[in-house]
Order: sequence, then C-alpha cells, then structure tokens
Amino acid sequence: MGSSLGDNAWVDRMSALAARVDDALARGLGSAAAVSIGDRGIEVERLIRGTVRRLPELGPRIDDGSWFDLASITKPMATAAIAMVLAAEGRLDLAAPVRRYLPAASTTGTVLQLLGHAAGCVAHVEFFRSLKLGVAGDPRAALLDMAMREPAKPPGVETIYSDLGYIQLGAVLERASGSSLEDAFAELVAQPLGLIARYPAATPLVGAVTTELDDRGAVTGRVHDENAYFGGGVCGHAGLFARLGDVASFAQAIVQTAAGVPRGRLVPAVVNQFLTASAAPSTSWRLGWDTPSAIPGVSHAGDRWPRAGAVGHLGFTGTSLWLDLPRQRWVALLTNRVHPTRIDTAEPIKALRRDVGDAVVAMLDGD
Repeated sequence: MGSSLGDNAWVDRMSALAARVDDALARGLGSAAAVSIGDRGIEVERLIRGTVRRLPELGPRIDDGSWFDLASITKPMATAAIAMVLAAEGRLDLAAPVRRYLPAASTTGTVLQLLGHAAGCVAHVEFFRSLKLGVAGDPRAALLDMAMREPAKPPGVETIYSDLGYIQLGAVLERASGSSLEDAFAELVAQPLGLIARYPAATPLVGAVTTELDDRGAVTGRVHDENAYFGGGVCGHAGLFARLGDVASFAQAIVQTAAGVPRGRLVPAVVNQFLTASAAPSTSWRLGWDTPSAIPGVSHAGDRWPRAGAVGHLGFTGTSLWLDLPRQRWVALLTNRVHPTRIDTAEPIKALRRDVGDAVVAMLDGD
C-alpha cells in the first residue's frame, strides 16, 4: 500500500471512491469505469465497475480483461512513445522538418513541433463525411492526404491541440521506423513493456466496452473517433485499445524511466525531454503530454493533483491518465462516457475525473 492511511481508513476511502463511480454510472455516464492508482512506481489499487454496455441490451459486467477505446490517450501511449524510442535510437530526428518525411505536408514545422501541437496544424476537420462515402484505394492514405493538404499556420508561434498534426505524426513514424504504425507500436512499445494493447484495425476486438450508438450501430471493438474509423482504424491521434492493466503498466514504465530506471526500450534522458520540453511559448503542452491547469476548478486532474512535475492526457471516450513524476504516482480512469451518447456528458466526466484525482491524492497522502 502506498499510503500512510491505516488499513481501515484506506478501505473506507476506496469504498467512498467506488460509491462516487457507481453514482456517476447510475446517472448515465457510460456503462463502465476502471481506475488504477499507482504510488512509488507500483500499482497500489484497482477499481472495476459497471457493464460492457447498457444498450441495446444490458451487457455483462466488466473485469480486468475488458478492453477500452483509449481515444486520444493513443497520443502519449502509442504515438509519442514510439517517437521516444525512435529518437533514442537515432532513427527519428526531432529537429527535422516534417516535409523530410512527408513532402506533401502543408506545415513547415518540425517533428518536435508536431509532437508539441505547435506545427500550425488545425485542430479537427470532419474528414469522415467524405471518407464514409467511400474512397478509391487505401482509406488510411486518403485520410493522411486530407490532413497534409489542410492549410497550416506558421509553426512555433502557438499551440493548437491538433488531431491533424498527430495523423501526420503517425505517418512520420511509419517512415522513420520502416513499418506500419501498429507494427511499430507492437515492436517498440508493447512487446518490450509486456503490454497487450493494440490497434484492432481490421477485425472488431472481442471483449471491448461499447462506445456510442449512432448511424454505425453500437460501436464495439472498433475505434469511436469517426476520422479514424473511416480512415482505416490505425492513426496517430486515436485507435489504440487497452485493458486497465496495460495503462497501469505503461504509466509505471514512464514514471520509473523518468526517475532513471529504464523500462523496455525507453531511455531516461529522452523520456524526460518529452515530459518537460515545449514547442511554443506559454503553453501547457509538452511532447505528447499535457500539464494540469494552474487555475482552480479547471483541470480535469482535480485541484489536489500537483502542478509541478505532473503530466497527463485526456481521451474523448472518457479516458484520462495523470502522472506525478517526482512521487512516481499515477491515476488512470477508463470509461465509455459516450455510451450510449455523448450528449450531456462533458461536464459529468470532468466532475468525475476531478473527484477521482482529488480522492487519490488524499488517499496517498493520508489526509
């Protein structure tokens, strides 16, 4: 146990946290929630609640083997992590212009600026409206082409959180590694760290929680993000699926490597560069990671999660991961908050994330 709380107090706090999660699910915030808590570089607690779906009929209860669509946690856990390994091995030049790898790209920025959302790429374009009508050839290539041709602003001036930038970054990594994005993730990140997280590109992943019910039907085991869904399923911005244990193991690997204990093919100096460097002035963004807002009541990490030495990321489906690097702590929250619909869930998921973050700090600090 990573807390100074006594056993009874710890159990009481965990019971209160479970009640808060159950209440959120009962109010319709998705059907499933899973929490991993880490302290001093090890997982100290895990909470699993809910069912794989509530509609079109009630599904079975989730367990440790249930898969979650990580949504934009794909960015740090797959895309940035691949970049960490390639940069450490001298196979990816962060200072290189994007056009070295993608000559047709509109951005004049660098790979580092893509990682830090400062390459001038716009945030989001609904490419899926064209892709869903069918495209000749490879939908992955079509999505990349659309993203590259979207006009870009001057790089390095400001940060714009950009899915388009990470679509292009995924293609950059494919060229640098000489393999597909899914194979690069498996070889460079998942296998060395003992993860079974994966991109279910061609076949729906069995045992996944259901996300949204929309004109695609009940989206289960296929990526929820529409651009990724109709763009081939494997992207730098979304598409990765994982079990709670995978996310916990990845968080453990990052905090331990940042503390000087290499894990897998991660190198401490490079990992710390990604966790601390920024690509534009006055930004909360690091390379593949965000940092908590200092304004009270704003950050999804909660007000008690530290601001110094903290990084994290959110995912649209209701996922989040926050790290406290000096204390080697983490809190991962996986939900399917968009199930059965995303409508009226933005504020409830923010409230749940904040409550979980604040409760975890109180537990680990023994308050």
